[in-house]
Amino acid sequence: MNTESKTILLRKIAALLEDLRREGMENGEAMFLLGTAAANLVDMGKELSSWTGFKAVMTRSDIIQLLQHIDTQGNRMLDEDKVNVAYALQIIGMSVAASGSDNQQLQQAGALLDDVIEKTLINYRNYVQTRTTSLN
Repeated sequence: MNTESKTILLRKIAALLEDLRREGMENGEAMFLLGTAAANLVDMGKELSSWTGFKAVMTRSDIIQLLQHIDTQGNRMLDEDKVNVAYALQIIGMSVAASGSDNQQLQQAGALLDDVIEKTLINYRNYVQTRTTSLN
C-alpha cells in the first residue's frame, strides 16, 4: 500500500472511530450485527476463538478476497437500505484493510477497531450461549 493509500485509509478509520465514539456504539442492532459477522468469520477458521486470531492467520490473498466480498455485500446492503448491516461490514472491512500495515498509526487505528469488534464478538457469543442455555 502506498503512502497516499495509507493516509486515505487512516482518515477513513479515524472518521469511523469518531462515529463509533459519538453514536455508533449506542446502535445496538449494528453492534449485534458486527458481533454476528465477526463470529461467523472467526468460526470459519479452525480452532480460532478471537477476531485478532482470525486476522493473524489471514494471507494477503485472503484479505483481498474478503475485502472484495465486503465491498460487494456492503453496497448491496446499502441498496437494500440495510444501513446497520453495511455499517457493521464497513467496520470489519476497515479493520481487515489495516491488517499487516507497516504504518504505526494505521496499526494503532486498526487495533482500536479490533477492540470494538472483539467486544461485540464476545457479547454475541455470550448472548447465544445464554439463549441456548435458557432453551434447554
